[in-house]
Amino acid sequence: MKTLFDLREKQDSEMIEAIQSLYEKPLKVVGLGEQSINACIGCWSCWLKTPGRCVMKDAMAESYSDYVNSDTVILLMDTVQGFISHQAKAFLDRTIPHYHPYIEMVDGECHHVARYECYPDMVFYYDTEGLTNQEEQVIEDYLYRTAYHFKSKAYRIVKDGSPQLYQLEPRKAKRQSVTFESVEPMEKLVIYNGSPRRRGSNSELILKKAVEALDNRVEIRDLKEEDQWDEWAEAFKIEKHVMFFMSLYVHAMPSHVMAFIEKLQASKGSISFFVQSGFPESSQSYYLEAYFEQLAPRLGRTYMGTVIKGGVEGLQMRPGEAQDKMMEPMARAIVNLVCEGSFNPIDVHQLAKPIRFGIGMQIGFKLLGKRLTNSLFWDLHLKKNNAYEKRFDRPYLSLTKERTTV
Repeated sequence: MKTLFDLREKQDSEMIEAIQSLYEKPLKVVGLGEQSINACIGCWSCWLKTPGRCVMKDAMAESYSDYVNSDTVILLMDTVQGFISHQAKAFLDRTIPHYHPYIEMVDGECHHVARYECYPDMVFYYDTEGLTNQEEQVIEDYLYRTAYHFKSKAYRIVKDGSPQLYQLEPRKAKRQSVTFESVEPMEKLVIYNGSPRRRGSNSELILKKAVEALDNRVEIRDLKEEDQWDEWAEAFKIEKHVMFFMSLYVHAMPSHVMAFIEKLQASKGSISFFVQSGFPESSQSYYLEAYFEQLAPRLGRTYMGTVIKGGVEGLQMRPGEAQDKMMEPMARAIVNLVCEGSFNPIDVHQLAKPIRFGIGMQIGFKLLGKRLTNSLFWDLHLKKNNAYEKRFDRPYLSLTKERTTV
């Protein structure tokens, strides 16, 4: 089965018919553009309480079976602010039930273990109107990277007269093409907290440390407060210094962060970004960093840089002193930005370690780390929720596909 998910705000049959010409068998078309896809909130229920099954009840959840049982999925997406739209990002974020919380090492990076035996090829079509060549490449690289982590082959459809289909190849993130700038010390920095979790997030804890050090020179705004978005987007036009602080979420920003970014208009001032990730290696965040470098000039802002810090997921399991020790350099990076008008490059470099795991660390992970991260942490919580026996469930797999993959 081949399923086309139309995530565009304005859907049209002409493009679908053109794509259909690339395939012999009829496509199953699922229109999700007019139906709001709830943003993933990082509750982990699909990992720890109802393994493999999302607790949300919306059109996205109803389409899980179509995704899992297809040999090809085709995603039609809008682009906004030089990236895929928040609707498309929400679709990708909400695929995490199809993977385990368990971690494996792949080429020096952490990946989530597959829940299903095989996954569909992912074919992407996105609107390129208004994109620079650099932005188009950033999107293509990001989509390849997402499919790579999703255990899928990646393809792109380009419409040049008649639609053409070609396979995407691995490519390094087009990052560090824009240098970190500096300004005068900041009287005030507005920081948007982009954590998707409703409460008790790591981002909240880290930013609290920055507030303790800077007092009224920093203001934190939680992007989960959607009723404030219009007011904040209006204020963005005149705010001199702004930072977006977020967790890495399915290899980019959480979808609700993208939804807010879509509301912003170009204005003068500075902009900076801070990405903290559960994965230890900073290379996981490079494709998002590449986008932020393009977003800054699109918004007319001076690019102060992107700070990347991995390995944050276990923060709250540490004793109090160990938590403070881990958060201190992250808070210090923000303090330096405010007080000095720039990020300290030495601090940024240290926070980004490790970029990838070397051979020694990969061997160590196979011998010890895998048991610690998988058995002790995840299995403990699965047992606590009486979900351990269901941890390998494949709830959306049809009997037909199960027979063909055994």
